[in-house]
Amino acid sequence: MGKKNDFCAIAESNGVEIVSFRLSSVDSMSTELDGRCYIAMDNSRQHTAAEEQACIGHELGHCLYGGFYTRSTPFDVIERHEVRADRWYIRRAIPRRTLFRLLKEGYDAWEIAEQLNTTEEYVRRAYYYYKENR
Repeated sequence: MGKKNDFCAIAESNGVEIVSFRLSSVDSMSTELDGRCYIAMDNSRQHTAAEEQACIGHELGHCLYGGFYTRSTPFDVIERHEVRADRWYIRRAIPRRTLFRLLKEGYDAWEIAEQLNTTEEYVRRAYYYYKENR
């Protein structure tokens, strides 16, 4: 993986439609309607390719393991769904071996993010995830 188009292809092959419109408070969101999953991307601002990949990958995590919630869902359940979606994306966009090889070679988080076409924040999350889950 590692390229935005890969996540778009995963979405397409799983029947997940990606739509674009103005979202008031988030960059992306996903939902299931009538047994079909949709990912919405905010089109009110420009996203970098890395930001778009991270958003699509995270939302695919929700879609492909079924981790949705509503406004009335307890916070601890929401947090579990968010963590699972992050981990789904991390395992596919930032492979453990690749991350630790690049770190060993002396690359900084921003350089790794550039190489893997993801965000620096997700590189950091991946590091802690893999460090805690050997």
